[in-house]
Amino acid sequence: MKRPPNSHAVSGQKGVAAIEMAIMLPLLILIFTGLVEYGRLMWHYDALAKATRDAARFLAEEPLDSNNKIPVSSISDARNMVGNAATAAGVEGLVAADDVDVTCVPADCVTPHTVTVSVSYPFTIGGWVPVFSMANINTTLSPHTTMRYMR
Repeated sequence: MKRPPNSHAVSGQKGVAAIEMAIMLPLLILIFTGLVEYGRLMWHYDALAKATRDAARFLAEEPLDSNNKIPVSSISDARNMVGNAATAAGVEGLVAADDVDVTCVPADCVTPHTVTVSVSYPFTIGGWVPVFSMANINTTLSPHTTMRYMR
């Protein structure tokens, strides 16, 4: 019986695809999980940045009290706005009283020129994807917004 042409070349290639897959699959999984975690990081940062922007806008338009100062209740409301917006966006674990900071220029918020709302949020890279759970990376997201006082 006569062999078909190139049969020797085909028989020498058996198993090569499986070996290539075994080499490339861990790399492809690592790239995919890295993209997922980077997307999650950007999602949290964007949600927090939008929340700080809304709170800073709220404070920049808030009327001053009788001492020409931004009321303490308004600052508390702004912190809660950030916490509520973060929770609504799926950012868990933000404590408005601890993680949200409101500052003014001048520092005592009397006749303020600018209002700044900032967040310090601990974020763990590897929190969703099990491949990274072996080597979690802790970082802090720190979005902030400064607005000129409008009133």
